[in-house]
Formats: sequence, structure tokens, C-alpha cells
Amino acid sequence: MTDAALTNAEARRDALASQINAAQQQIDEWKRELRSVEQFITTWYSFAGVEAPEAQQSVAVAPSSEGAVMPPVPNAVSAKRGRNSKKEEVAEAAYEVIRERNEPVSRSDLYKELIARGLRIEGSDPEMVLSTMLWRMKDRVVRLKSGGYWLADVKNDEIGYEPAPPETEAELQVRIATEHPDMDASVEPISD
Repeated sequence: MTDAALTNAEARRDALASQINAAQQQIDEWKRELRSVEQFITTWYSFAGVEAPEAQQSVAVAPSSEGAVMPPVPNAVSAKRGRNSKKEEVAEAAYEVIRERNEPVSRSDLYKELIARGLRIEGSDPEMVLSTMLWRMKDRVVRLKSGGYWLADVKNDEIGYEPAPPETEAELQVRIATEHPDMDASVEPISD
């Protein structure tokens, strides 16, 4: 005849072990999802050409002692990478490089020159990060169909580049009406 206390203790032990196993499986699933989300965030910042905020943190996921909570620690990628230069600074420096050379400059050459001038452009594909930054600053530097980059506001007959004329008031009104159909067209625009 077995002792009821021993039988109850063994049953409780088995139930707790089962719960711990189920919890560990859930934790493993959450860790996989966390890695996937962190990879997406890193990739997004890289392709967006946007600086990751310094506050970007990841939760430390490691075995901890009973009841201890692991504090957030800087994401390894963020800590290693640092901040990229602002797109406005990159565009201005690119403008100067192209102006000095007075000819279209390839992305690769432009990247090397900007880095040599102390700008920071990093990511999984730094030259693509540069392209994205310059694409967002089309009013300063444009990518030519024939390849390379040129000054957005400077005509170049040799390469057949003509800057876009400034937007007229009528064109501005049409663009605003198209982009914001809910806006009342009868409202006068605010002027300085």
C-alpha cells in the first residue's frame, strides 16, 4: 500500500513538470518571434535610410534566476552600428561632391567620397541606404536614367538633364486637391 502523501506529491510533481514544459515551449516560440521582429526592425531602418533611435532596445532573453527579471539591454545591432548621418547632411555633401567634380557621379564613388568626408552611412547595404537618402532629397540631388547622380537644380546639356520647372500656383492647387480630396477647395491657402 502506497502512502497517499507520496502519491499526491508525485502527481503534483508530474503536473508541475508538464506545466514547466508547456511554458518552456511557449517561451521558445516567443523567442523565435522576438528574433523575427527585431530582424524586421533592423532591416526596416536599413532600407528606409532612417536612423534607428538610440532608445531602440531589445529585451535580454536569457535564463534567469528564480523571480529575477532581466532589464532591457541595447540591441546588439544598434550598439554596433551607431547612427547614420542625417539625410539632409548627406544630400548637401553629395551636392558639393558633384558640384566640385562638375560631372555625374556614380553611387559607389559618391558613397566612398561621402565616407571619406566623415559622413556615416551604414546598414546591411550601405550604398542602398545612400540611394534611399538621396531619393528622399530629390530637390538637391537626382539619379539619372543613364546612371549616376547629378544636381537637381542645374541644367546639363551634355547628359540631357533639364531641371523640373518650379510648380505654378495652379499646379499646386491641383496637386493639393488630388492628394487631399476631403479638403474644401474654396478655402483660401494660408500665405505668409
